[in-house]
Amino acid sequence: MPDTPIIASSSFGSSSIKLSGWRDVSPQEAFEPALSDHLIVIHTTPKAVRVLEKADGYHQEGVAKPNDINIFSAGDMSFCRWEEDLSFLRLDLPPSLIEKVSNELELASRGADVDFGRHIRLGDERVVQLARWLFEDLNNGSSGQIYVDSLIHMLVVHLLQQYGTASVKQSASPQQLARSQIDRALDFIHEMLEQDIALEDIAAAANVSPSHLVRLFNKATGLPPHQYILREKIRRAQKLLLSGKSAHEVAASLGFSDQSHLHRHFKRIVGVTPRAYVLQFRS
Repeated sequence: MPDTPIIASSSFGSSSIKLSGWRDVSPQEAFEPALSDHLIVIHTTPKAVRVLEKADGYHQEGVAKPNDINIFSAGDMSFCRWEEDLSFLRLDLPPSLIEKVSNELELASRGADVDFGRHIRLGDERVVQLARWLFEDLNNGSSGQIYVDSLIHMLVVHLLQQYGTASVKQSASPQQLARSQIDRALDFIHEMLEQDIALEDIAAAANVSPSHLVRLFNKATGLPPHQYILREKIRRAQKLLLSGKSAHEVAASLGFSDQSHLHRHFKRIVGVTPRAYVLQFRS
C-alpha cells in the first residue's frame, strides 16, 4: 500500500497496539497472507465505495459505507481491492493483549487462543466511537496514558464479549475492590499526580487487574480513573495557583502538555479560567 498514512503509531498505550489513519488512498489491492495481529478496519470515506474483499472462508464484492467495520483474527488472510479513493482507520491488536485481558475476565477457556471470526462491513457504534477517541488522542497527544489505556481496555473487553469464541462466565460475580485496595490506589495516584500515570501501575498498586480497575473504579470514587486523575490535578492546580505559581509553571509541574491544555480543563471543571480564579481570591 504505497500511499502514506495521515497519522500512525508503531506502538500506542502500554499495550502496544498499532493505529494508523489513511485518507484518499488511491485504487489498488491490499493483501496480507497471514495477519500477525488481530485487525480492525473502519471505513471513513464520506461516500460509499465498491470493494472486493476476501478472507478465510469469505469472498464477496460489495459496497463499503462510512463507519462499516471489518474484523479479522490473527493468522487470517486479508485481501481488499477498491476502484475509488478510499479512507479508513486501522487498528492492529497483538494476540498477547487479547489473551491477557481474556484471562483477567476469566473466560471459559483460560489461556486458549481467542478467535474473533471474520466480520465484513459490520455495524458496531461502540467500536467506531472508541476507535475515534483513540485516534483523537493520537492526533492531539494531550489526554495522558491512563486515558489511552482505559479506552484500549474498554475496546478489548467489548470485542471479547461480542465476537470472541469464548464467552465470559455468566456465573462469575465481579470482584469488589476492598477498602484497603481503594486506599492504595488513591494513595498511589496522589503520590504520582505530577507524572503521566499508567492504568497498569494503579492496578498493581491496588492489587487488581486493569480491566477490573476500569470497571470498578467508578463504583469506588464515582468517576472513571482518567477523570478522577484529571479532577485531582485541577484541585492541586488551584492550590498551586493561589500559592503564587504561574499557570505556565503549574501546567508543567502537573504534566499538562502545555498551558492551553491546563486552561481548557481548568475552565471546564472549575467554571472559570486560571487567571479569573486567582483574581477572585485577590479581590
